[in-house]
This record gives sequence, structure tokens and C-alpha cells, in this order.
Amino acid sequence: MPFPPRPIDSTLHGVTDYCAGGTLLTIFPRLASIEGTESARQIRTAGAIHGGYSAITDYPLGIVKLIPFKAHLALDAVGALALAVTPFASGQWKKGAKHWVPHVALCLFELSALLMTDPTGAGDFHGDIEAVRAANMEDPHRKIYDGAPAVRPAVAV
Repeated sequence: MPFPPRPIDSTLHGVTDYCAGGTLLTIFPRLASIEGTESARQIRTAGAIHGGYSAITDYPLGIVKLIPFKAHLALDAVGALALAVTPFASGQWKKGAKHWVPHVALCLFELSALLMTDPTGAGDFHGDIEAVRAANMEDPHRKIYDGAPAVRPAVAV
């Protein structure tokens, strides 16, 4: 039985990476009411690491392109599991649920994003930067008035 299609291509995964990394570094600890705690430092560290290896991943939004995309996905999985274990290994869980629930929730978010990410890049239109540039250079009036309809009427059966 084949695995169901995975809707997240490497470009969308990159957008998610940078948004998640930035959120973890900045506002997430405040939103989780753990600002100024060891738990907040752990989450901020995870966000910095995540943003760092995202910047050196070989995908459309990578800056330096040193790490293959599949290795990046493996780092995502290991990092998510490490983040979930951190409050238990450091004893932070003893201070209450708000010191471990955010870590576990972030792990589940990351693992679910991994399950929906296509590691092959087969459906990755945005990986072809020249194709995107060419599409953006076309006359928008031609696309709107001379192009195919965006929605086709349903056919009655």
C-alpha cells in the first residue's frame, strides 16, 4: 500500500522552519507563560538551532546549502524528540505542566509536519527559481483575460 501524498514541499517546509525558529526565539516563551525560566531558555535554544541549520540546508530557502534536505528532516526529527525529553532530563517537569507541555506540544507539531513533508522534492515547483522568475515576468493581463478559467464548472452526472 503506497504512502498517501505529502502536501508540504521543501519551500513550504522552509517557510515553516523560519517561522517556527523565529517564533521560538521571540514570542513563544511569553505566550506559554514561561518567560524568564529554564524552560524558556531551552525553547529559545531549540529555535536558534533550528533556524541555524535551516539557513544551511540545501532547499529553496536555504542560504548556504550545505546540508541535504533529507539530512535536515532527520535533524528535525532528532531535534523534536530532544526538545520533548529536555524538561524531563533537566527536572523542569517538577515545576508544573507549563514547564513540559510546551516542549511536548512543539515536538508533536514538528513530527506531524515531518509526516506531511515530501522528502523527494518531486512536487517542488518552487525549487526551480528560473521557472518562478519566468512566471512572474509574464503580463498579468494576459494571464487574467486570455488564460484558462481558474475554476471549471462541475459536470452533472
